[in-house]
Amino acid sequence: MLTVIVTGLPGVGKTTVLEALKGVSEKNGVPVSVVNFGTIMSEILGRRGMALDRDEIRRQDVALQRKIQEEAAREISERRGSGILIVDTHMFVKTDCGLWPGLPMNVLSKLSPSLLVLIEAPPEEIANRRASDKGRRRDEASRALIERELNWSRFLAAACSVITGAPVKIVNNEAGRHLEAAEELFGIISKMVG
Repeated sequence: MLTVIVTGLPGVGKTTVLEALKGVSEKNGVPVSVVNFGTIMSEILGRRGMALDRDEIRRQDVALQRKIQEEAAREISERRGSGILIVDTHMFVKTDCGLWPGLPMNVLSKLSPSLLVLIEAPPEEIANRRASDKGRRRDEASRALIERELNWSRFLAAACSVITGAPVKIVNNEAGRHLEAAEELFGIISKMVG
């Protein structure tokens, strides 16, 4: 069993890369299961009568977010089987109270990742993707702010690596190259499986 946590800033194209990864892994006979952390949080809240999407959750009270985040980690860890589990999430979440870790120690201990992956793209591409994504409520950001967010993600990835002992890999997802990013990610996962 291998758990890979794949993170990236909103607008980096992480979901697109992971969709391509599913195709690449199927073609190579190595099935992967991809679960979105925010979707699980939304489902948990929905079962409690709080119909909130991923973009609305980060606007809620941090105590509620923390509780649901831990429940989601527990639920995801129970889904692990003998295959490859990919957890699609963020290194941090912008809340009304500030930046909040997407992978605090209690979540990392439940997920027990073997590999941490940061999907990155040039800041101007991220800004353009955020602006053109009409299906989500993305925060607009300047190039300078996105550069700070990329750095913050790297700092948090390093901390997660120290806590878990899992290596960190950065995969670039430049415009029109999501299949190449997926193939690179598949190659890394294949080496981890051995």
